[in-house]
Amino acid sequence: MVPEILPTADLSRKLMCRTVQCGVGLQATYGLMIEALDFCWSSRAEEMLSATFALHRQEIQLLAGLLGGKALSDMASPTPGGIASLNAQLQTIVAKSGAPGLAEMFRLFCFLIAEVSSDVRIARGEVAPAEGEIEISDNNMQFFKLGAETGQPVIFLHGLVDGIAGVQRLQSQFRTGGFRVYAPLRCGYGQSGPVPPVECGIDVFIDQLESLIERENLRRPILLGHRGGAAFTHIAARRLRDRVAGAVIVSGVTPVRKMRELSALPGYSRMIVSAAAYGPGLMPLAVKLWARSVRRNGPMTLLRQKSRPAAKRADCHSDPQLAALLQASHDLTLHQGGAGLIADAHWVVSDWCRHIDGHSAPVVYLHGDDDQVTSVERLQQAMGGRKNVQVRLCRDGGSMLLYSRPELVLAALEELAGT
Repeated sequence: MVPEILPTADLSRKLMCRTVQCGVGLQATYGLMIEALDFCWSSRAEEMLSATFALHRQEIQLLAGLLGGKALSDMASPTPGGIASLNAQLQTIVAKSGAPGLAEMFRLFCFLIAEVSSDVRIARGEVAPAEGEIEISDNNMQFFKLGAETGQPVIFLHGLVDGIAGVQRLQSQFRTGGFRVYAPLRCGYGQSGPVPPVECGIDVFIDQLESLIERENLRRPILLGHRGGAAFTHIAARRLRDRVAGAVIVSGVTPVRKMRELSALPGYSRMIVSAAAYGPGLMPLAVKLWARSVRRNGPMTLLRQKSRPAAKRADCHSDPQLAALLQASHDLTLHQGGAGLIADAHWVVSDWCRHIDGHSAPVVYLHGDDDQVTSVERLQQAMGGRKNVQVRLCRDGGSMLLYSRPELVLAALEELAGT
């Protein structure tokens, strides 16, 4: 017998009702089992079920009706072949799902639909991803978890201004690709501990990273660095070369030898790095002015970049849903008054080449060929001749490849995961 799915006053909850038998023969008794199913049917749910289980349009329509609360008998009247035809379709769907029966299939589908809905809400910034905390001595590190519950571990090392927004918006793609993503916040960001002295900042971060790998039992994670997180990512790939599978650095800011190399940074970002180089005492004021500018002009200004006239801009730059993500990440940056950004700016204006000399795990730089913050020439000069380091260029990608060409980032992660 086909279980009945009944609607409730809560649109996100249905009740699955079915008869269950206890015992056999004359001793058999029957009861009614009522089970809550929490899900919201949507076009994304239809696409997911169709792609995952190779369901065709008629099968999706049948599921939509049943999970929407329609009785099979009501759906059978306008259908050629009647209820027998619909029952045959249902058995075909059960076979495709691999479930032992109809109730188990409905339960499985509702779980997957709820998962899709959750992923969409996370990617839109409507809810925060799951989080945790690592404690070392008197310091701690807050981290977020994205993507799949199991699979290839990835550790995202954020830049200075846009936090975890770039990976949070890829929640669904990470789950589909089987990537279990951890996004730790460095000292001075969010709820992580206070900023340590500059001379031991990298050592503290590496210790925290190792603790994260051990506590979460991450086997050969891939490091994924973004923009101002490049120094931390490459240095970690060298120091933890025996523990990580490699690193992908997206639109990375390379070691700086002369301040004019950063002249292409947009207004307030240029002011912050100039203060870091020439007047560290002015950094708190520079960060306050930058934060005021973001409040005035909106969080989308965090993606503002200078590019050549012919450069192709990312479609996401006009995506209103991205604003919520960027705002949440901006709030994490300023949670401790921008202390983390102030500390990290030291590495943006420093020549950190000596920290990456020697053997390293494989490092792949994904870079736009028209990136105006770190030119291709500078990147190739800094990384040329280094073993296990590749530079891959993307045409018209700008300096925000994580937003404009995420498929290249996912492809690079898949490549390292397969090595």
